[in-house]
Amino acid sequence: METNSTTSGVVAASESGSSRASGSSGREQIAQFMLQNESALRRRIGAEVGRAPGVDADDVFSTILRRVDYAAAKGSFEMRSAPEAWSFVAQVVHRAVVRHRRRAARFAATVAKFAGVAEAWSEPPQHDERAELVGIMNELMRTRPQDAELIQHRLRGRKWREISASMGVSEEALRQRWSSLVGRLRSRRS
Repeated sequence: METNSTTSGVVAASESGSSRASGSSGREQIAQFMLQNESALRRRIGAEVGRAPGVDADDVFSTILRRVDYAAAKGSFEMRSAPEAWSFVAQVVHRAVVRHRRRAARFAATVAKFAGVAEAWSEPPQHDERAELVGIMNELMRTRPQDAELIQHRLRGRKWREISASMGVSEEALRQRWSSLVGRLRSRRS
């Protein structure tokens, strides 16, 4: 049986390990691994996150998917075996959770500074403070849903570029809206 010259050229290129062919197949392999083990990954993330205030397990999962895909695309990780993949993913999970905890702590410190609380997350807010915050968010949701959405994005630590893409508004307009919103909230406090 004869082989077509173009077919044998493709086989030769794939056997020689061209970076383009191996990169895409490596990404496909790791993507398949992540899909097959999604529930186990989510359990692992849940165990790592625990009861860390301000850390969302879904955000951590999304971060892990992006980082593992990036590593596979860049060629810094190749799927050779399931145990090796689990080891790599476990490291990525740990680093992502640590980063999300730091981000949540920074945000809590910022909120504490605005609220005049001595230490962030040290104790639950008093009933009056919590009721006031819930009231402000409810009022924003009712009167200015885009401002409430902006606050939610910022609470999750998203970058202006990500928020801009999500909301369909320019980064500059979002920064101006944020500045105006913070000014209104400060004037409301005084």
